[in-house]
Amino acid sequence: MILLMYSNYVPSPDHVRRLQAIAGPGSVAVACSESDALAHAASTEIVLGHRYLSQLLPHAPRLRWVQTTAAGFDQLPWKELRERGVLLSRNPLNACSIAQHAISLAWALLRRLPPAIRDQARGVWGPPCVMLPLPRTALVLGLGAVGTHVAKLLRGLGLRVRGGDHSRTDAQIQACDEFLDTDQWRGALPDTDILVLAVPLDESTHHCVGAPELARLPEHAIVVNVARAGVVDLAALIDALRRGSIAGAARDVLDPVPAADDPLWITPNLLITPKVAAHHPGMQADFEAFAEAQARRFLSGAPLEAIVPDFFPRQAQ
Repeated sequence: MILLMYSNYVPSPDHVRRLQAIAGPGSVAVACSESDALAHAASTEIVLGHRYLSQLLPHAPRLRWVQTTAAGFDQLPWKELRERGVLLSRNPLNACSIAQHAISLAWALLRRLPPAIRDQARGVWGPPCVMLPLPRTALVLGLGAVGTHVAKLLRGLGLRVRGGDHSRTDAQIQACDEFLDTDQWRGALPDTDILVLAVPLDESTHHCVGAPELARLPEHAIVVNVARAGVVDLAALIDALRRGSIAGAARDVLDPVPAADDPLWITPNLLITPKVAAHHPGMQADFEAFAEAQARRFLSGAPLEAIVPDFFPRQAQ
């Protein structure tokens, strides 16, 4: 049984029909609620999506493979999947969109677009903003699919790009002008104009950018986080922005989202988008086609794409 548990949308009827053609009549079910998921748990061997995965796992003895809709897996019950020997593959499709969003956030801050938008809304033709220096050097932490795309885009804009990652592949090295080992990236902060965070969240990366790291950045630097919220110490970031020790910051996720009257919302030079970096109109169709191709691979015994090779925390950044 293939069980579809997508978080952000209902599977299209054509997608369900195509999966039925791949796996056989009666072999596909859609869980629109937790009770739906539990009703099919005993016969489920494949899960596409992860919406009710934690609830499903204790009741799914036949589960063999999970294809998540997420790029990362830190918020999934990965320890139990690992213990049970269940394969896990991630969603690699949205790296380009997330990277482009990161660049958009960076340049919005660099060119002082938020104040201009506020002035426009008030009908004010204000004096020119004091612009930040044109960036020359960027540091990209995390050179997975997203970070590699970010590095390539920044180099295309003429920046010198340093990249840091726990691994050291040829593709990662080639994506940057300079590759930094995990014990080197903090030493590059004083010469960094743009810091982009694209690392997964685990024990080693939680608050890896905190007050000491922010203090080492120059005053004109900006920080863009398109990773999980916990990668950056939010309190330290807010303090740095209020004191003006960095020039700006952008985040695509808050966890948790604070109340409307929280001072976070009026932090100077902080740009927030509501977890939309991966979103685009073709997102659902792209993932459905990918999931169908993955199902064909799995059922034919071919290697899966984007398989998570292990579930162990990464080495310290």
